[in-house]
Amino acid sequence: MIADDVQDLLEALAASVGRGMSVDDLEGRVVAHSAHHGEVDQVRARAILSRSVPTAVGAWQERHGVASTREPVRVPENPSLGMAARLCVPLLHQGRRVGYLWIIEGPGPLNPQEQGRAVRDAAAIAALLDDGGSSHTLSLLLTGEIGVRRAAGVLGEGPLRVLALRGDPAFLREAVGAELARTRRPPAFTILDRHAVLLLNRGEDVTALGERLATRTRMGAGVSAPHPGLESAVRAHEEALTAARAAAAEPALRPVAHWPDLGVYRLLAEPVAGTPGTPGTPGTLGGPLDALREHPALLVTLETYLDSGGDAQETARLLHLHRTSLYYRLTRIEQLADRNLKNGTHRLELHLALKLGRWNAV
Repeated sequence: MIADDVQDLLEALAASVGRGMSVDDLEGRVVAHSAHHGEVDQVRARAILSRSVPTAVGAWQERHGVASTREPVRVPENPSLGMAARLCVPLLHQGRRVGYLWIIEGPGPLNPQEQGRAVRDAAAIAALLDDGGSSHTLSLLLTGEIGVRRAAGVLGEGPLRVLALRGDPAFLREAVGAELARTRRPPAFTILDRHAVLLLNRGEDVTALGERLATRTRMGAGVSAPHPGLESAVRAHEEALTAARAAAAEPALRPVAHWPDLGVYRLLAEPVAGTPGTPGTPGTLGGPLDALREHPALLVTLETYLDSGGDAQETARLLHLHRTSLYYRLTRIEQLADRNLKNGTHRLELHLALKLGRWNAV
């Protein structure tokens, strides 16, 4: 088992250099720890018992560059935390950071030969722990098992999009991992419910990455709308899943389907649309009709026009409008809704939105 192999490597290294050590994942959880060698401080004892690193200790470590280093870095002692001096060796595999090897140095640092062995063994441990770059924190955030504040320390903050692909989990893990290994700062990703899910919050070119992944996996990719931060990551995840499903269903949306552009498929996944503005009829507007909220006459015109199969003459007769007035209204509808009434897909989306509005109002 991988866990046994990691433990064996760790024990051999600890015995060789005569120091206590542990392996943490990126979320600060203790993955493995050696038998006691040399100094044992309060932080190590608590971490072994709780299988996690206290927040204050994590902050002290990060203050000394642990989160970004690609080389061994020393973290000085902190008596107030009950923490002896440590050597941190980042666990890197194929350019991905998968965790940290911590060695308690105490009053005397490792000599060059001992540190060299620690670096070599850390590479072997990283290869064992690497699961293709997937993020446990992202999985916990999207399933509601941890809060935004805790996740932000690992995933970062700021505007984001979520990208998703559907398929066999093992194949997706391998394919996405191989693609992200080419990236200097790969985004967080995880496998959830037969989808590869990527959190894009570092200014990535979403469409270009989606196209590369779609080519590599031979599957359509789905991308959410932009969102302001991790507090809406779950919503962005839902949008990306819907977009990926739409890409699988509709060849015209491939290789990358974007949530704002899904048209009728967005309505099928989220059937909340507006009423056509009939006096006394309750309901909420949404989707392509949202911009028409303050224009009930335009909503009535649009529904009449679509119910009449796009027959302008019949629409004008039913609404008692001059043809010139009707064409003005139709042009205004296209501008506000950002849809083209000569486009059959757009007309279907608008018509369905209107009828869903009536359905939801009763």
